[in-house]
Amino acid sequence: MKILIISQYWAPENGVPQRRWSWLTGILEKQGHSVTVIAPPPHYNRSPSLGEWWKSGSFRARTEHETNNHAETVVRTGFFPAGRSLTQRILNQAAVAAAALWVIGKKPGVLRNYQPDLIIGSVPALPTSVVTYLAYKRFKAPYIIDLRDAWPDLIGEHERWNSGLGKPSFREKVLSRGPVQVLGLITKWAMNYSLRKSDGLIVTSSRLGATLQNRFEKHRKFADKPIAVIRNVFPPEINQRVSAREEHSTDCLNVLYAGTLGRAQNLANAIRAVAKAKESGYQVNLRFVGAGAARQELVRLAKDLNVKVEFSSKLAADELAEQYSWADTALVHLTDWPALEQAVPSKTYELMNLGIHISAVASGETMELVESLDAGHVVAPETPEALAKLWMKLIDEPQLLEVSKHGAKWVAEERANVAPQEILRLIDNFETD
Repeated sequence: MKILIISQYWAPENGVPQRRWSWLTGILEKQGHSVTVIAPPPHYNRSPSLGEWWKSGSFRARTEHETNNHAETVVRTGFFPAGRSLTQRILNQAAVAAAALWVIGKKPGVLRNYQPDLIIGSVPALPTSVVTYLAYKRFKAPYIIDLRDAWPDLIGEHERWNSGLGKPSFREKVLSRGPVQVLGLITKWAMNYSLRKSDGLIVTSSRLGATLQNRFEKHRKFADKPIAVIRNVFPPEINQRVSAREEHSTDCLNVLYAGTLGRAQNLANAIRAVAKAKESGYQVNLRFVGAGAARQELVRLAKDLNVKVEFSSKLAADELAEQYSWADTALVHLTDWPALEQAVPSKTYELMNLGIHISAVASGETMELVESLDAGHVVAPETPEALAKLWMKLIDEPQLLEVSKHGAKWVAEERANVAPQEILRLIDNFETD
């Protein structure tokens, strides 16, 4: 079967969406399916100056032939230079979506005579859902929406998206007085419409699947819509179970957070917990490894609270393995947005696979998984006092840092059997004789 995947994230860029779909593409190709992709260039190639962007012709589409299960053919769309602010990200995603629509409409190069049997749109970039629907209209082929996060519910949290980033800029204040609300309503309506009209869904948590099923059950077409739960259990870059940690003083606790320093995490809560532990005479050594919109504000807060917090940029796999050996516990952290009860950070599965104790600040499905698989301890979001008490308890009772092998075995089963069966079961609905 010819499968067309539309995404704003693709290999060789190394992120969660890219690694997830490299893995799933490999599963599909092993079953004899042919995969073609429409995606922009990697993000690290998408920040030139306007002059460089124009001279290089980066607004034009081009074709790449991939190997190593990334896809047989990748049509790279044009793009507009990216930026770090939320406004710039929205503009960039909109520009890439428009470029994808141009490719779909014009069908240049290798797509000139191309006709897919199935279309899959991968969302975390929200415009992708609309682009996928329009591709369905163009190609007259069924389509599936892959929801990596709890969209569209997260749109409802837009008023708190920048709550952990310090004082809003003048631009944010102006935009928040109407344009953002209007854009949010339009995006949510368009996304719900594309979900209702889709022929199938892929979600990353069972709670999200159940929520969508209940929300749209009054729509006749949605009642029988196949939904596959495919968690982010793609093969990790670090695959060796951590059996021994570096020796250090027993009167402190080494805590590692490796991931996005972003809006949905609100990691200021963790820094406040370190400060509260310090007030009680306990030493918690907190390291952040990663990048994100909140980093500057986190550095400022640590300085204001007079606590030592280390910050490192994103590291290569071998360097990150050293960080895991240093850590007594790893932090999985979400804020208290209701939509996040339907989300499970990908890092949760990697930590279970490695056998590292998890300090989870979460509710909903993340909480259920960590507790049921005996993978660590959980406290409620936005309760720095509770997190500080947990860390102080782990210092007093270090035997609590030992975790069972249930989590690693469960992740291995999901990766090897459950996820492949789920995606192939979903694809089977669209097989033609």
